[in-house]
Amino acid sequence: MKKLYILGLSLMSLGAVNAQTYLGKDFEDNNLNSGGFTTQMPIGTTEWYVNEYSNNKYAKISNYNGGNRTASEAWYITPAVDLSSATSPILSFGNSTNYAGPAMEVSFSTDYDGTSAPSSATWTSLTYSASPGGNTYPWVNSGEIAISSTSATTYFAFKYTGSATDGATWQIDSVFVAEVGTAFNTTVVVAPVTAVEKTITEIQSNVSSADISYYKDSTVTTSGIVTAINLYNGVIKGFFIQDGVGAWTGIYVYDPANTVSRGDSVTVTGTVDEYQGVTQISNVTSTIVVNSFNDVSPTLIATYPTSYEEYESVLVKVVNANCTEVSDGFGNFKVDDGSGYVKVTDALFPYTPSMGTSYNITGVMQYYLYFKLAPRDANDISVYTSIKENNAVLTNVYPNPTSNGMVTVEVKEASDLVITDILGNVVLTKMLVNNRNTINVSNLAAGNYILRVGSSVQQLIVK
Repeated sequence: MKKLYILGLSLMSLGAVNAQTYLGKDFEDNNLNSGGFTTQMPIGTTEWYVNEYSNNKYAKISNYNGGNRTASEAWYITPAVDLSSATSPILSFGNSTNYAGPAMEVSFSTDYDGTSAPSSATWTSLTYSASPGGNTYPWVNSGEIAISSTSATTYFAFKYTGSATDGATWQIDSVFVAEVGTAFNTTVVVAPVTAVEKTITEIQSNVSSADISYYKDSTVTTSGIVTAINLYNGVIKGFFIQDGVGAWTGIYVYDPANTVSRGDSVTVTGTVDEYQGVTQISNVTSTIVVNSFNDVSPTLIATYPTSYEEYESVLVKVVNANCTEVSDGFGNFKVDDGSGYVKVTDALFPYTPSMGTSYNITGVMQYYLYFKLAPRDANDISVYTSIKENNAVLTNVYPNPTSNGMVTVEVKEASDLVITDILGNVVLTKMLVNNRNTINVSNLAAGNYILRVGSSVQQLIVK
């Protein structure tokens, strides 16, 4: 959305900006309450707040949080506006909405005292042109809403309500009160909301301290290769896609309307959402299969890395992980490669392990209450074979220490190379060919690392 009027003051103007404008607020100062605007929450804790999208700031409210809705009543109230000398005053604002729930109520009062509960005053409802709603949050102009009675202390209010079972998301912007026909601000010209192209890594890695994507509620188009299908009672509910190998490269798409297959390269348009602690794409408007039969290599990680969050929805692999618990009673079992355990879930494929057996397991890192590894089929789980993998396939590493950013690794057979830092975080993975391999480690900071090929482990020093 675009800012719709220009005021003489940088933040807002109260009182007589000119002969016809009495109040204006555009939220570009990123402050909900500047200029005397206040909030009241008679029911619940749902609050209005300032949000930003496409370089525009506006007020926003929703009673949806953490997968649940809560009973809410929240008011956003202007300061007292002096309309004692007004001739034909009007209120106008931009608004947009999405999801099912009660309409936002707009009203004014001439006997409110500015601080008490809104119920202490008399409020006159105003009829406005409301957004039709939708996952693109279409903005509309409220129109010039005539004010039937005025005073030196006229207050305007935006009232939001929601319940435990429903509740829309509402957004407002460019709130102003003026004489009817004021030329420069009577029409809210709103640009349509269009999807922005973002990589999965951009969506997943740009997060708040609460691990919530900064692109939450944004309409985006992103692309990736389908790594897993989520079925519920045999019906597709969604799928996981990935656009590379490593941290932050995977995301879940909730899309029960479209059928895709593992290995499909897809382009998806939808809304970034946070559902039960998981960043996902929902409200999908388009899923296009570009081509098929692609493959994604799993990212090798420790069973207990320093952080699981960066591997949310990423196809990962753990190796030589010993089964330390065959069942927790909820369809999960535990494996541990020595760094700490991870639970393996039957969410995508059930498997019965043997206590004390070591496994190589590939799967999608899922989150529900805690992170769990979800293998997709029988091919994702194999017993760690001591005859083959415990052979000393690693024969030489040089120069070590290395100071030129390159190291040569010699092996007896094609193998997986994993380099971790001293905390166990995987910093580099590569598939080695038989004999001699030149590895670029110039992106690694100077320090000590652990180089592992099969069961062979060696210290690597980067200077």
